[in-house]
Amino acid sequence: LGVAVARADSPTIALCGDLSLLHDANGLIVGSQQRPDVTFVVINNDGGGIFSLLPQGSAVAPGAFERLFGTPHGVALEQLARAHAADYRTAATDEELALALARPSGIRIVEVRSERSANAELHARMREIAPG
Repeated sequence: LGVAVARADSPTIALCGDLSLLHDANGLIVGSQQRPDVTFVVINNDGGGIFSLLPQGSAVAPGAFERLFGTPHGVALEQLARAHAADYRTAATDEELALALARPSGIRIVEVRSERSANAELHARMREIAPG
């Protein structure tokens, strides 16, 4: 949000995970100053999906992984957006994402839902086909 305030002459787009947004959600409170044009594209996999891509994703028993790293939260991001007077949209396709990013105005949250296991499998396949 600070970048968006400093760059008031142009819109800002930030990509973050759901846990990152939830951890810093009170940063969405701007007070009485003019609300900057900032869009948060949030990859929501109901927890710490990034950890599925790291060694602990396969080295820790599934139950322990969920408790320690997966940390599912079940938070409805639409309600979080509403609580902070932010616009909210979802995007499930490239076209929906492009549309959601068009014409920024104020603080917006664009939720892109993702499945942790499918994301980890996709990354594994990409590593298999990537040159050495």
